[in-house]
Parts: sequence; C-alpha cells; structure tokens
Amino acid sequence: MSFVEAVTADPLLELHGLVVLRGGRTVFENYWAPYQADDRTLVYSCSKTLTATAVGLAVAEGRFALTDKVVDLLPGDAPDPADDLVSQLTVHHLLSMSTGHDADTIEAIVVGRPAHWARRILAVRPQTPVGSRHIYNNGASFLLGEIVRARTGEDILEFLTPRVFGPMGIAPTWDRDPLGRCLGWTGAHLTTAWLAAVGELYRCDGVWNGVRLLPAGWVGQATAKHIPTSHEERDEWARGYGYQLWQGREGYRLDGAFGQFSLVLPERDLVIGITSAQSETEHLLNLVWELLLPELDDGLTGLDGHVPGTPLDDSGEGTRWAAGAPVHDPSLAAPTEDAPALPQLADVTASRAAGGFTVEFSTEGSRVRVQAPAQWERQVVAIAGVDVPVAARAGARPDGSLAVELTFTETPHTLRLRLRPDGSAGMAWSVPPLQTAELSHKVAR
Repeated sequence: MSFVEAVTADPLLELHGLVVLRGGRTVFENYWAPYQADDRTLVYSCSKTLTATAVGLAVAEGRFALTDKVVDLLPGDAPDPADDLVSQLTVHHLLSMSTGHDADTIEAIVVGRPAHWARRILAVRPQTPVGSRHIYNNGASFLLGEIVRARTGEDILEFLTPRVFGPMGIAPTWDRDPLGRCLGWTGAHLTTAWLAAVGELYRCDGVWNGVRLLPAGWVGQATAKHIPTSHEERDEWARGYGYQLWQGREGYRLDGAFGQFSLVLPERDLVIGITSAQSETEHLLNLVWELLLPELDDGLTGLDGHVPGTPLDDSGEGTRWAAGAPVHDPSLAAPTEDAPALPQLADVTASRAAGGFTVEFSTEGSRVRVQAPAQWERQVVAIAGVDVPVAARAGARPDGSLAVELTFTETPHTLRLRLRPDGSAGMAWSVPPLQTAELSHKVAR
C-alpha cells in the first residue's frame, strides 16, 4: 500500500496537503478534498519557527542579543520587585524553552487582559533553575514576539515580509489578538507549498535562489539540540529541542498541532510539507518513514494529485429539519478527541434543495446559509462581518437524520452537525480549535 493510499484509508488520519521537495524541486504534490493548493491554512506552532526566524534576523541587525535578559528587553512588564529567577531569563532560554518552568506559562494569560499578557507571564516564577529543563512553553514564544515588536517597532509579519517572505515569493497571513498583534506562538497561515518552502530555506542554510536571507550561522544555531526532551512520553518528541524547532529521527521539523509539519531531512536533500487534522500525529510520522520515504527512494514523483473524497450517502429520508441549539455529540468526533469549546449555534434548519441541501443557522449575531451537496462545495459565508471560506457537504441517514460537515478551509478544522427528526441536534469538531470556537475567527485577520 502506498503512503497516499494508507493515509486516505486510515480512519484516524485526515491529510489535507502533501508537498515533497528534493533539492529544492517539487517532486510530489497531493491534496485531499475539500482542501486545495492555494488554501492558506492555520499551521499552529509552525508559527513558532517563523517567530524564531524574526528573532535571528533582529539579533543579526543588532536590535538585541541572545544573551540579553528578558526583563531588560521588556522593562515595562518586568516584576516589581524583581524576581531572582525571572531576572535570569534570556532570549536563548525563551527560544529553547528552557525557562525552568514546570508547566506552560500560557495558562497565565488566558484570563487576563491582552495588554497585560507579557506581565502575567513574567510574574510566573520558574519552579526549577533557569536552563535546567525543557517544558513546552507557548508563553515563551509569545514573549519572543513581544521582544521583536518592542525592539524593532514592527510586528512579526511586518518584520519578516520584506526580509524573508517577499524575496521568497510567498505571502503568509497571521491571526491577531484583540490588540492587533501577531501571536508569537501560533496564528500563521501558509499554503502547504509555502510551509515546505520555509523548511527548504532552512535546509539551504538561509539562502534562497542564491541570495542569503537568514544570517550566516543562524540555521546551525536554530537547529542544534539546545535542551534534552527525554521526559516527553512520545518518542518523536523526546529527541531534543532547538530554537522553536524539534529534533527528529532524521533532521528536524517545524511542528504544529494536529499534524502541520515541515520535515527537513538534510542528508536526503528532502523537505516534506504536510497539512492535516488529527491527534495521532506520531502515527502519521511513522507512516512517513515506513511508506513515503521508501517510495521517494524508489523515485516517486507526481504533481497536482488530488483525492476527491467520498460523497456522503443520501438515503432520501426527510425533506426538512429544524433544531434549536445543538449540543456536544462525542460520536461525531474522533475517538481520541476531548470535548472542546463549541460555537454557539441556534435555530438550525435544513431543507432539500436542487443538488443537495440548504443549511442555515444563527451565530455571533449573523444568519448563515450554506449550500451542502453530497460532495464538497466550497463557498464564502459572512459571519459577524467577516468573510469566511468554508466547504460544506451533507447527506440524509437511513434513520432520517441529516449529517452536515462544514470545513473551514483556512484551518485544519471541520464542524460536524447531526440534525434529527425529533428536533434535537448534535455537533462536534473533527479536531478542536485551540484558540477560539467562534466561527468568525476561522480566518486570518
């Protein structure tokens, strides 16, 4: 069985895009419906590598140093009185997530006002000596973004665009917080090909088409193993951590939640970009090594491949459905997923229409209408004044219920609805959004 066949058939895996570069040339490219090559999808923590890239450039420009103390770079957010351990934190410690904390400091900010997020993170005293251990720390990545902003006068995206993205010919977007800031730990949206291209830039030591974009020596620093991660339960994450990059069984990788990857394998001259949606990400990586790499060794090539997806069956039962507010239905999510925060939907209706179904619901002060045939149909809907790209499909079940799937194509996420003849309704995410359940936020702002 080929890699594409295996991941397509596996109920625990949901691939969206796959781009393979060998020596900088695209040798394989494939997409799974409803996703397409030009979808700029949320790559979650792959954003951290972009944040670190901005740090490397700022350091090379003399804006600050890796050894500078965080409290000196963000003096307005430093604890008063000074904490002896917090005062030891440097840019290096943030980049390597070796801050000495025993838990992610991002929890300190979720209940606070955005203007105070950096202050709240720096108020969390490390539980062990600074530099002594690795704990995955989104708060550290947020502080890196704040340092870039404070010391350059530009946001991460503004800083990187003329220096890196523009010369590469790519145009990522980035989600922003309520103050309009790019989030240092997440929020970047890239196509699968652009995600692979960032990995290729690193594979080539920061040189793109013969032009050096990243400082000499930066890639070597960023990809070195700065701190052990042997405490991680999953083997793929227990191989060490660089500067906002994970060490791999070969090479290193950009790594985002639910299977957003740029795998950089320098000894093979390979970069593999993957966008997807599942929690079984180590299983996915195992299949890369077990199936995809041997296929590539055998000369696998193929461009613009597309897996259309199986249409939802329509039993013909039912003509109209109406429900109030759907409740969480775990049977609609993958068995490994927890109950997440769900969007607030109300007055859900659906009816048969030419070629499929018309589904309507109220959310965030908007009345939303989507057309949902058995096969995916891509469209743009307005939610709270934001144009949100979605793909929809639906099909009636033999029991008279209607299954509806709404994929937000600039993210990895699909919302699944089940409308029943008795007027009840259930819903669940395929994989749960990590920042917000609001549907108007399923687009880069």
